[in-house]
Amino acid sequence: MAFYTLGLTFDLVILLTVIVLAVWIYGIYFNFKKWGLGSTGYHDQLRNSFWLFIATWIHEAFKEGVWVFLRTAVLDVLLLRRTLARSPVRWVMHMCMFYGFLTLAALSGLGLMIDIVEHFNLLGLAEQAEIAKEAMSLPFDIFGYLLLIGSTIAVSRRILLKFVRDNTTAYDAFLIGAVFLITITGFYAEWMRGNALLVGNAFEYPIYAPHFALIHTVLALGLFAFVLPWTKYIHVIATPMTLLANRGGE
Repeated sequence: MAFYTLGLTFDLVILLTVIVLAVWIYGIYFNFKKWGLGSTGYHDQLRNSFWLFIATWIHEAFKEGVWVFLRTAVLDVLLLRRTLARSPVRWVMHMCMFYGFLTLAALSGLGLMIDIVEHFNLLGLAEQAEIAKEAMSLPFDIFGYLLLIGSTIAVSRRILLKFVRDNTTAYDAFLIGAVFLITITGFYAEWMRGNALLVGNAFEYPIYAPHFALIHTVLALGLFAFVLPWTKYIHVIATPMTLLANRGGE
């Protein structure tokens, strides 16, 4: 990874990733436990616990059977049908950001594991790991552009549409701005390395690629660990879980 040339060694990246994941997991645990406060109908030993929330959520989500759960998961969570009914433009925006962000997060985690295999030559698979990394470049680009499209629509709506701008809170502006900045810095890092999808070598400037890659990495890890689990942005997780627990509200 190019940003290692700026002093961010591989071992330091691994340590940083472990810390970020630990903070994120604890944040999710903290919120689940908080959401379980005040729930009733379960044994006192479970009351106010992490497991109480999980048990309550499972009970509600599957209350009307697996079919209703799956229907809600597909139509309301994965396809965002309610957003589509309200505004096709918002639907495109949310779909691009939702799938772009989640897929890039998953690919980044997979890429880190492949880097570990390559770096330590685990099971003698360093060469295969290098091939796998090359194969991942296209999915990274595709879903990166998807996220860029979604975040660009989000920023543009708030700049061009007065009623959207008037209803934009500081929280909204921060999250959208952060996602847009993370996306742009990631693309600049790739474009400056050269031979990038769609733009080729138009922005090639390898000397600055590591700097943008470092900024991109720090911002992404910071948003993931120290913002999403501890602020109102937890709705990224809470909203799908609420829809499932309410069976889509139907």
